[in-house]
Amino acid sequence: MPRPKTGDHDSYANRQFHERKRRFQRLVLLFLAYVVLALVACMSLYPLVMMIINSFKSNAEIMLNPGGWPQHWTLEDYTQLPTTQGNQLLNFFNSIVVASITTVIAVFIVGLAAYAFTKMRFPGRNTLFFFLLATIMVPGEIRLSSLFLMFSRIDWIDTYQVQIVPFIAPVFGLFMIRQYMLTIPDSFIEAARIDGGNHWRIFWHIIVPVSSPMLSAFAILHFLNMWNSYLWPQVMANDQSVAPLMVTLPSLRDPALGYVPTYGIIMAGCVLATIPILLVFLRFQDKFISGVTMGATKE
Repeated sequence: MPRPKTGDHDSYANRQFHERKRRFQRLVLLFLAYVVLALVACMSLYPLVMMIINSFKSNAEIMLNPGGWPQHWTLEDYTQLPTTQGNQLLNFFNSIVVASITTVIAVFIVGLAAYAFTKMRFPGRNTLFFFLLATIMVPGEIRLSSLFLMFSRIDWIDTYQVQIVPFIAPVFGLFMIRQYMLTIPDSFIEAARIDGGNHWRIFWHIIVPVSSPMLSAFAILHFLNMWNSYLWPQVMANDQSVAPLMVTLPSLRDPALGYVPTYGIIMAGCVLATIPILLVFLRFQDKFISGVTMGATKE
């Protein structure tokens, strides 16, 4: 083989040097990125970890040592949940009932409405959708007093239905799912109609399977929204028998200590309230991620 010339050898050495330099720079940037992500993860997990740790402390120890490791581990906070200022397990059950029923009905209604606004032709379709979107511009706090008067006249205050019915057709969910259904080709619908399918069969056998990632993403978001709701049930359903856990937990007080908040029991209740959210997200996280990122990847 012919030996490489001196100039070619120097050029090859320079290329190798620059390649190693770029590889080293990429490794450094990757290391820094992982460090930053690890710090962000620690900052995000710190409140959750402290919530779990404090749930195993007594109320006095939390006040003296809120950020440290428990000196005496105890399950007293968890055992007192069912008997502290009412049954907190009942309020936990109320939260599950309200969030689950509302989410199931909302997914069904919003899915049907989105199908009507995308694949059906009727007069005033775009105008009606515009007015529905306009309702999002009005803050809910402005409507709260008038809605309270309206529901009090029909005796819905301190009931389950006042926590469910107003949220079974959220306009934001309609907008989100409608935007996704616009990407479904009309040829699918036309082919189904040629085969004799009506709107109901088309919706269940074509639209729902194709839109399942976005429907799942909306279901998770709506469940989290209903589960974490505080202001609405605080005003409309403050009765202990129907109030959700998010309303009763912050109000726990210890009369023996001058109505000092029972921080340990509150932390135990927060741990209990976090479990359903984690289970729902872990069960549907693949559909949630694919549904959220679908709009960015679909051509």
